[in-house]
Amino acid sequence: MVSAFRDRLLEEAGSLGRNITEKEMADFETHFRLLREWGSRMNLTGLKDEAAIVRRHFLEPLAVADLLDDGGRLIDLGSGNGFPAIPLKILRPGLDLVLVESSERKSAFLWAVLRRIAAQNARVETRRVMKVRDLADLLPCRYLTLRAVRVKDLLKGDGGSILVPGGKALFFVSAGEAESLGERPIAGLRLLETRPLPSSSHSVVAVLGAAAVL
Repeated sequence: MVSAFRDRLLEEAGSLGRNITEKEMADFETHFRLLREWGSRMNLTGLKDEAAIVRRHFLEPLAVADLLDDGGRLIDLGSGNGFPAIPLKILRPGLDLVLVESSERKSAFLWAVLRRIAAQNARVETRRVMKVRDLADLLPCRYLTLRAVRVKDLLKGDGGSILVPGGKALFFVSAGEAESLGERPIAGLRLLETRPLPSSSHSVVAVLGAAAVL
């Protein structure tokens, strides 16, 4: 199972012109193995097909890793199964990673992955986040990532700065949601660009920066 995963990921990464080191691959394999093991006891992903798991969960972080430098705090909201944040940490080990997850069971899974890959400067915060002010002790950050959460509801309200100057938010969303972020921006953020993702023709990463203070 893992050897087939390795071969498929190497092939897909090659199509992006992206090399994977042995250390990175070993950590990806660990994450994949734990996803399968824990997924037999709890709902971690709706994807069952290995090819779909590779493209969505592993290839997407590979496709956007060049947007991040190897340092600074990365906050991932609604971390769930650890994608895209843990693969990004594997690719950029200098990041200070904080996974924010409301479910205690999923938090236990995330801790298990972090321990097995021996991630340094990485932790899980088990908390329910309703508004941006619920993250006051973690913000502003250099990088903010999220997927499958209601972005505008979560980040609305007066909660202070979300990003440090020069920071980026990477939202893994549909093309329509990205367009909405440009037309009706979240307070404190502005849409910089969108980039197509390899998992689906309808999926993009919306890259946002800190809005200028008037």
